Amino acid sequence: MARVLVLLLACVFASGCFAFDEIDKGNKILDQNFSKPAEKPPAPNDPAAQGAQAGGSWWANAKSIEGRPVGEGEQAVVSCRVGKATKFMRKGDCLSQGGVPKG
Repeated sequence: MARVLVLLLACVFASGCFAFDEIDKGNKILDQNFSKPAEKPPAPNDPAAQGAQAGGSWWANAKSIEGRPVGEGEQAVVSCRVGKATKFMRKGDCLSQGGVPKG
């Protein structure tokens, strides 16, 4: 019984020492390979920068769609009961997924 207790204590206290070293080594490798480089400010003639500025002004003037989308037949937007969930989609899509359209 004494041997089992000594072996158990040795396993508990000696087995995890190397794990922390491996985790530290792995973190160093991750930092070296996946660290984010410092971003440079975009050039004034850069089309990507101009697009970002234009996108910001678009969002400032964006408006929401009012009312319910209109469609007829299979293109009508309906609430669709698929299983236990209710989703909103075109009537044809609802039927193709085995749902029950309402509205």
